[in-house]
Amino acid sequence: MRFVSGRMDEKGFTLIEALLSFSLFCMISLSIPLMMKGFSTIKHDLVPPRYYEWNLFHESVRNELRKANDVNVLSNQISFVIDGETILYEKYNQSIRRRVNNRGHEIVLQSVDHFTFDVIQQGVHLNLEFEGGEKVEGNFFYFSGIEGRSSP
Repeated sequence: MRFVSGRMDEKGFTLIEALLSFSLFCMISLSIPLMMKGFSTIKHDLVPPRYYEWNLFHESVRNELRKANDVNVLSNQISFVIDGETILYEKYNQSIRRRVNNRGHEIVLQSVDHFTFDVIQQGVHLNLEFEGGEKVEGNFFYFSGIEGRSSP
């Protein structure tokens, strides 16, 4: 008796295996642009718009200035004393940074082209221009004495 085995040829791919491999390759190839678009969207959403950054900066300066004991305003920086610590906001490259007792390096606004602080009655006025020409301004009020000088 002879037994006939239904042995398949294992030397190459069958048509079904080739179609499955090609389908898998196509799905992976077509999903790459979608994943790149998704990563781009996530990256864009992680960077806050300028108005969020501006509002955060405005609120923090306003709250600190309200608690200040002594304020010194120059056109390119503002410093004030709160509980014996001197807080300074100044331009650093294309940013505004915050320093406490002339130490530290906390960037509070980025992409700043130029800005000026001006003394107004019971406060300080800030004119600021971001890179690209977007202009914002803000008033910060305080309830103690101020020492105002123009820049040297």
